[in-house]
Amino acid sequence: MVQSGDAAEAEAMEPTHHPDVDVIVIGAGIIGSAVAYQIARRSPLRVLVVDKAAGPATGSTGASVAISRCRYTVPEVVRLAYCSQLAYRSWSTFTGLREPISDYTQLGALWVFDRTSEQLTAEYERMRGNGVAVEVLSANEVLHRWPELDLCIEPIDFEAVDKHQCRQGKFFLYEVEAGIADPAGANADLVAASRREGVDVRFGTGVTDIVTDEGRVFGVRLDNGDEVRCGLVVNAAGPWCNQINEMAGAQRRWTLTPTRVQLVLREWNDTDPRLPITFDGSTDGCYRMERSGNQILLVSPEIPSFMEATSDPDNLRTSPDRECVEATLAAFQHRAPGVRHVGTTTGTCGLYTINEQDSHPIVGPSEVPGLWLANGFSGHGFKLAPGIGAMVARAITGAEAPFDPDIPDDLFSIDRTPLATSGGVFA
Repeated sequence: MVQSGDAAEAEAMEPTHHPDVDVIVIGAGIIGSAVAYQIARRSPLRVLVVDKAAGPATGSTGASVAISRCRYTVPEVVRLAYCSQLAYRSWSTFTGLREPISDYTQLGALWVFDRTSEQLTAEYERMRGNGVAVEVLSANEVLHRWPELDLCIEPIDFEAVDKHQCRQGKFFLYEVEAGIADPAGANADLVAASRREGVDVRFGTGVTDIVTDEGRVFGVRLDNGDEVRCGLVVNAAGPWCNQINEMAGAQRRWTLTPTRVQLVLREWNDTDPRLPITFDGSTDGCYRMERSGNQILLVSPEIPSFMEATSDPDNLRTSPDRECVEATLAAFQHRAPGVRHVGTTTGTCGLYTINEQDSHPIVGPSEVPGLWLANGFSGHGFKLAPGIGAMVARAITGAEAPFDPDIPDDLFSIDRTPLATSGGVFA
């Protein structure tokens, strides 16, 4: 279970080995920088963040789809996503930066899923009951707003697309305030805010070992040979999290798989429609406009062959496969037949660390004293980062702060039973 208040802070300031700092965060992506900032903004703890990359957003954060939406299966996760969305929507206030790089663009999110009226009502009530602005739109209302869309809800078999027979949905959930932020900018902003609060953030600094004594973690060994002692290490290393946990002999319960996710970018221009963020239940993909309005980002269908597991996060093919690009474009053309399907296509790939058991992260103390985890976000890390940082910081320091989520800090504990999920990218 996650400790709270004085007990956790006492662990973080364990004096046995004369710590150089109180907390070391491994990884300066969106999760690690959020954890560091949230600790520093509410406590005097000395925090060091180390990352082997040259700068922020070079790992999973840089490949984030950067959508902020709140439809999740577990009510507590709905509230976690919502409090994080509020932070993104009030980013200058949240970070304390007068001119942050990131901003928030509200696009709205349409969920084109096969749902009975009872299921849709339950989803609507769950969302509204947890503070999220949602509407239920009829097919006519959707097509009045976005006549370019097709509202087919029949799953597509990509091995027999020519045999697909459409089945039109009648009612759909719409998240009014869903939108996008700038993942690289938000990461850089959190690093800047952390440094302003006294956090020591070091890029180009890798961890070669976790230092333990009598079964307890009390520091890290860096790739320059230095050993830094601390009261608490937080593993926020994204796709490299398993390597860190193996060094400490920790986290063997959950299967966290670094997985290559392929994203397609297609040219968009002023004559193309302003579509909402669209979550497509017939392909398990999604689409959203870029903030510039000059491109649309298409997440590839959730097909096993398009989601390649890897044991070596340092060797990633960053260009999408041709087969994946073609299938992704075909899926989008199926969803939006009223759009001119012309223009230059590019793409990129990133690594998401998929929790194979329930698609939710592992957050809190590991089974090894002195090591905490913030791992396995399954593509949801950016959406949840401000709130995840708050959960970790609140559990360590016992202090509340604005934008904190109203959920238990041990929701994602390592010893939990698997949480409810609709699976994969939608959770």
